Amino acid sequence: MASPTFDKLPLENALDDSPQIRTLVGLFAADSQALKDYVTTLHQLSSKLVAAHNQLTSAYQDLAKHLKAYKNIKFSVDNEKGEAVAENLEKFASHISEMSSWEHIVATQIADGSVYPLSRFIDTELHEMDTMASLHQNAGLDMEKAISRYSRCRRKDPEMERREANEDVYVTRKKFHQMALHYYAKMNQLQYSHKIALLEPVLGLLVATRAHYNMGHDTLSVPKLEDFLSTVSVSAKSIHEDQMKERNETLELIDSIITQSQLMYYAQPPADIAALPPDTTLTTKSGYLNVQKKYMGVMSSWERQYVFVEGGNLMGVAKGEAVGSLLLEIDSSTVVHATDTDDRLHVFQVATSKKYITLQALNDRERDEWMLTIHNLGKDGGYIKDEKVVPPSLLSGVGQFFADKFHAASAAIGSTPPTPTLASSTATTTSTASTGATSSPPEVVAIPPDAPIMFDLLTSTEETLMLDMNSENDESAGGDVVLKEDESRTFFGVRFLGSMGVNVDRVVSFINGQSVVCEVMRRILAARAIHNLFSTTELKLCITSTHLVLADPASSAIRLQHSLKEIAYWAAHTENHKLVGYIVRQSDNNGLEGTKFSCFVYEADVSGTDVCSALGVAAKAAYEQLLEKKTFEKKRKQETKLLLANIAQLPDISDPPKVSSDGQFLILDGDVPGESPTHSPPAVPRLPQPAPAPRFPPPAEEEHPESEA
Repeated sequence: MASPTFDKLPLENALDDSPQIRTLVGLFAADSQALKDYVTTLHQLSSKLVAAHNQLTSAYQDLAKHLKAYKNIKFSVDNEKGEAVAENLEKFASHISEMSSWEHIVATQIADGSVYPLSRFIDTELHEMDTMASLHQNAGLDMEKAISRYSRCRRKDPEMERREANEDVYVTRKKFHQMALHYYAKMNQLQYSHKIALLEPVLGLLVATRAHYNMGHDTLSVPKLEDFLSTVSVSAKSIHEDQMKERNETLELIDSIITQSQLMYYAQPPADIAALPPDTTLTTKSGYLNVQKKYMGVMSSWERQYVFVEGGNLMGVAKGEAVGSLLLEIDSSTVVHATDTDDRLHVFQVATSKKYITLQALNDRERDEWMLTIHNLGKDGGYIKDEKVVPPSLLSGVGQFFADKFHAASAAIGSTPPTPTLASSTATTTSTASTGATSSPPEVVAIPPDAPIMFDLLTSTEETLMLDMNSENDESAGGDVVLKEDESRTFFGVRFLGSMGVNVDRVVSFINGQSVVCEVMRRILAARAIHNLFSTTELKLCITSTHLVLADPASSAIRLQHSLKEIAYWAAHTENHKLVGYIVRQSDNNGLEGTKFSCFVYEADVSGTDVCSALGVAAKAAYEQLLEKKTFEKKRKQETKLLLANIAQLPDISDPPKVSSDGQFLILDGDVPGESPTHSPPAVPRLPQPAPAPRFPPPAEEEHPESEA
């Protein structure tokens, strides 16, 4: 096929620079500029296509990665099809990841076959054309200036000046002619090259796209993939059918629930509708109640709270809060009864020996169930660990007077065996006698129910004197005991919460110390909440090699200290790691009146585990030091007995000499104070090696140092 004819610039008339030539050059220059604009736009679109394929590559890769991450998600609600879905998504992810590689390949091919030729044409052809057009224009201006200068020469001008003007015309016309020839030739060649520059990029684009689709067809059109797709389609259809079935069943269940809940929509069911009797077997309950709040002992208001029973405590969550606060601690002294406070309906009061609260339910049934639940908990001391099974026929006849209901419920609950609590966990045997039996001996509980709680560190004059005598950092007589800073000691910032007396010993502490400490923490925090005690004593806890010292953080004055050998157990709270406590042995009247144990509870600035770790390290070091001291004393006693036994074997000594009280010297005859020596004191000779074997003291006379430690 012959290429079409076109006009071209005549190179023979390049030097003439006639108006016709200039017009023709202007037309060729305008075509070159239009071609440049078109090719530039084509280059931008091709680059955009390459960028789109690169983005598609990244999108495929991200999608495949996201599909693979499904198996790492732990759903709280999952069914048996979760693993099958994860497996199918894994297969889809592998195919999509392969598709991303196809997109990367086609993007590379389009960049090499389309974008790169266009970039090369723009940089080499079009930019060079612009440069030559600028040089041709400048050469024409220089030639016109030279001709104009030569034309202004006069006859009387020197010959040298006319010769220079003529030479300048020669140089500029020659330069213009050469630039015009190259410029015209370049524009003539552009008529061929611009067609090639347009056809090659589009050809490369189509070839790359065809190869891309052929690759996808060859890879995806396989029997294995066809089977997988058909299997997934059948599975999806089955899931849709199950979903529709579940939807219909759910709608039926919703209708049934709405029908059965008609009675619950009323605050107080009408008289013509049969009401359900209250459940008498409940030991835990939760729901919304109106709680009466009193201000200044006179004014009162009602606040709707979510009330629930947890750990023997009646808790409430106010509106806008996320955690519950203590309303009342239920124990064996808890009394619950109906009342008519503020002339309101369905009101009841819960009272203990320390506090009472007034609550309001929506109807009689809710009030009765709350009262029975609290009564059941109070009979068991506030702790329910084993679910009681009470026959529902105990409270037949719902219309009886409410006191009769409680009498029947109390009789039924009192006939059941008592539930074990933390207080009886340290007993060796449990009592199975009935409530009326009085012959069983009282059990020793770990935490007495009437044990007082100390919220302050009160230091008496005797305790201050004892601190002054035992402190390692005492100052002058009569001054306060001050704790000095030392890098070898460990300091912690703590706040004293309270202390209680406990009936434990070292053996019980190691067996059940964690539960005892946690229970003391719970009681102290509950007591603080009941009495609204929010202020605490800031202290600085120091652990030395021999003592645990509590000092004032400002003045470093020692408030309290315990010897490490008196601390029986220490532990941090299992949930709130800021709480730490320890059980310490305390003797009354120098141990003459017996030994008592107390549990001290603090809130640390750091984790309570760190405080316990520091206590463990210090206790271990103190134990090793005590063990070393006991071993040294035992060895010293053995050496003293051995020395006396060897001296007794000497032939010239009738009576064995005595040893000084410190065990360092022998008391010879004539050294007794107050007597004059009859003869000069003989020099003490070196002990000779005795002939008979030395008699060692029997080992049974001394105890092992570890037993005393």
